[in-house]
Amino acid sequence: MDKHAKVLFSLAAAFNWLAGTPLIVAPQQFARLIGMQPVPTNLAFPHLVGALVHAFGWGYWRVARDPVANRSIIHVGILGRSLVVLAVCFDWLAGNTNWPLARVVSGDAVFAALFLDYLRQRPTRAS
Repeated sequence: MDKHAKVLFSLAAAFNWLAGTPLIVAPQQFARLIGMQPVPTNLAFPHLVGALVHAFGWGYWRVARDPVANRSIIHVGILGRSLVVLAVCFDWLAGNTNWPLARVVSGDAVFAALFLDYLRQRPTRAS
């Protein structure tokens, strides 16, 4: 059993579930709590984002249980987290959002780097 994978990807799953839940159950209150402007008025978008964040969390949970069989999910996680960071950074630089949202997705940047490091330390073996 790869203890490092179990801890890393279990934490990533928990992070996603904790981040995604407010987007599903109370997106406007969450936006106000973190000081995000503008507060979303169309709730379909935060609900969809929350659902996708939860789906990624389930994938990380699967990786924590079997990182070899679910290695491809790690690649998808790196891509997804990196794209979230880039999208929010571009929106922040363009003035479409403020600092609190960028601060929230900084966790995605950390996990993307940790996932990449995990893959580099455990290259696939040639058949």
